[in-house]
Amino acid sequence: MGSISLSQTDPTATKNTDLPTFKTPWHPTPLIESTTLSRAAGCRIFLKLENLQPSGSFKSRAMGNQILSHLRKAEHAHRAVHFYASSGGNAGLAAVCAARTLGYPCTVVVPVSTKPLMVTKLRRAGAADVIQHGETFAEAGLYMKEVVMQTQSAGEEEVVKIALHPFDNEPIWEGNSTIVDELVHQIPSPAGPEEEAIHAGRALPVDAIICSVGGGGLLNGLVAGIERARLSSSSLAEPVKPVHLLAVETKGTDSLAAALQHQELVSLPKITSQATSLGAVRVSERTFQYAVNPPSGVKVHSAVLSDAEAARGVLRLADEERMLVELACGVCVEAAVGGGSSSSSAYKKRKYVDEGYGDDRLSAGENDDEGFSPVHSPLPAAASLSSKLKQLIPDLNEDSRVVIVVCGGSNVTIDMAAEWRKMLSEGWA
Repeated sequence: MGSISLSQTDPTATKNTDLPTFKTPWHPTPLIESTTLSRAAGCRIFLKLENLQPSGSFKSRAMGNQILSHLRKAEHAHRAVHFYASSGGNAGLAAVCAARTLGYPCTVVVPVSTKPLMVTKLRRAGAADVIQHGETFAEAGLYMKEVVMQTQSAGEEEVVKIALHPFDNEPIWEGNSTIVDELVHQIPSPAGPEEEAIHAGRALPVDAIICSVGGGGLLNGLVAGIERARLSSSSLAEPVKPVHLLAVETKGTDSLAAALQHQELVSLPKITSQATSLGAVRVSERTFQYAVNPPSGVKVHSAVLSDAEAARGVLRLADEERMLVELACGVCVEAAVGGGSSSSSAYKKRKYVDEGYGDDRLSAGENDDEGFSPVHSPLPAAASLSSKLKQLIPDLNEDSRVVIVVCGGSNVTIDMAAEWRKMLSEGWA
């Protein structure tokens, strides 16, 4: 896993040889190109597999870097530190995993409504304690700060107690921005003058990145990473062609869409979606500002899908890519491919170029003897713009590159996916 220096996740940090260095509590994740999802979407779909992080989600980067930001402080050097988190979802699990990797305890306080599945996962991950209190995460968080963190056990006089936020601070966004640092090296270089011209001036050669939005920590990190990549590029062509960021929410967690509709930050009265890991009733101020006025080279789009559509995305990923993820992740898949045509008449033969992604389906009968793979051909507008993604970002075509951040998530089981399949077969919409 390696170690991390003071400046690797904080460009403004000043090195101090008296401070310890720490292992990085997350790791680089693969990027694969999906033949099947590309066919359904009508463009090239790449999957950034954040579901392979130690905690099962991208939150390993977010919470891991937030924890590191505290451990790098001089006042915490060589002292006993105890972390506290009030998220019973992926952020809480990531906090426990990251803290344990670095050798520190982490206590999690969650509402009494937290599912036994997540409580069990938190305990098995090595949480120092899992305390259930209150009806909401706000009540759990208040109890954590005012009671749990104030209670002093024997021998704890010298322990530094630190509360962690699930999405709203700079170290979290900086941790998430490392996704883009990896994409810069993982995305295939443009092939030929035509593709080079298309992507000239972009921070990285992708047309769009799709991510889900809860509080906005992932979106903030992606924007920051794209901006850093653009500024570090040796050839900034003008005008800058934007990388489109598609920010997807489920109906009932759509706090970003509501803020954009009202042109100001608003709080949802409650979360009514089953995608509870997107359940921030209000996005961060930075997220709203990025959506309204993104930096040069970025354009943000908002989309809201139903829980049923998110479930379809979960099942698509399970069926086509053998991956099981939460509704909060499935909604991104469905935003990319939902509504697309799969008619064989919509495809042409195009030479498949092996770019090292190891897609075993290419040797399982989907290619002919000459090594060709069926992909979308240029069609009349009504057919070529059939997928949801192309309705949201009409400039895309069959050669466009779209990255889906497969954010993962642990609040899902095979039984839950089977239930969603049953509900969809019975007309869930």
